[in-house]
Amino acid sequence: MDKFYFYGPVKTFFKPEKEEIFRELLTYYDKIGVISGKSAIYKTGFRDFLVTTYQEKEFLFFDEVEENPSINTVIKGAKFLRKNRCEIAIGFGGGSSLDAAKAMAFFAKNEGGFYEMLSKQIVERSLPLILVPTTCGTGSEVNNYSIITDVEKADKINFSKETTFADFAVLLPEYLTFLNEEVLISTLFDAFTHAFEGYISLKANPFSDYIAEAALKNIISILKTYSECKSFDYEKALYSSSLAGFVILHTGTTLLHAFGYYLTNHKGIHHGKANALLLPVYFKMLKNSSVKKMKRLNAL
Repeated sequence: MDKFYFYGPVKTFFKPEKEEIFRELLTYYDKIGVISGKSAIYKTGFRDFLVTTYQEKEFLFFDEVEENPSINTVIKGAKFLRKNRCEIAIGFGGGSSLDAAKAMAFFAKNEGGFYEMLSKQIVERSLPLILVPTTCGTGSEVNNYSIITDVEKADKINFSKETTFADFAVLLPEYLTFLNEEVLISTLFDAFTHAFEGYISLKANPFSDYIAEAALKNIISILKTYSECKSFDYEKALYSSSLAGFVILHTGTTLLHAFGYYLTNHKGIHHGKANALLLPVYFKMLKNSSVKKMKRLNAL
């Protein structure tokens, strides 16, 4: 067996007692910045949960994260956190909100231009951060990737540093129940492609393969059951999404994601759906290229 490494610095809670875990995580903080989009935080009741349950705390809400968050939004959110002297941030939502929250937490402690900081090697530690995913696709809560859109270049930039990991992730399957069918399945396909691409990646190792196989088996099972009887396992889906996010922390993604980003940036197709549309052709290409692990996939 070749030498390899694995790690994951995010302390992750699966199905904790919600009130108890946030009380614990927020114990030493009085001013909390909350990063989200304009919909999920209200629809799910998470905003009301925070302000009514922890009335002794001051919550400052930045709800301007758009789908495929821009550099301008990241800088604006970071200024919001600094201006309000937030001591910790909570990122709540899908991949866009979580990615934006990681970048905002970074820029809240590191002042400078986006590309200047992207190339800088020595940086300050980010603002403490808790991430709460509301989709089963991103896996962003357990890795340090922050995919930000350069609108002028119509390009996606991975703003990742050793300091852009969250400190904590809180996985609450109840929040997936608010998704419509299209978003639910699209995001699950995003998780599938994370696990699949990590599995066939040249950077894969025995540890990432073990995690990827578990995620792939789970997601295939979820999709099969949903196709047959419209029953969706929210808990397994969220868990598998985080597993897949952990896989790409070690392996990155492949050509499939790059092509998927093109469809999202230039055709406006949801990221997970774009990846799903490309999968049949990608499978064929890999089989024609005799990629060894494609045979192992048939056994999953």
